[in-house]
Amino acid sequence: MANANTEHSKKLRQQTAAKWQREKLASGERRTMTINGKAAEMDIIDAAIAKAGGSRTQALLKICKEWLGE
Repeated sequence: MANANTEHSKKLRQQTAAKWQREKLASGERRTMTINGKAAEMDIIDAAIAKAGGSRTQALLKICKEWLGE
């Protein structure tokens, strides 16, 4: 087993990623958004995101830019 695939290495990468996320959130460089809606409404939102393509964030950004005319 390569060192990069050991449980210890995986745990270190996970800790590093979590630390990076906490720092970016604390500095205001990144933000989170949670959406809570009826299942049928969320299905429509998920379908729009899938159609726009890319990550969920990229897809929502693309949809918003289209609606804002940018």
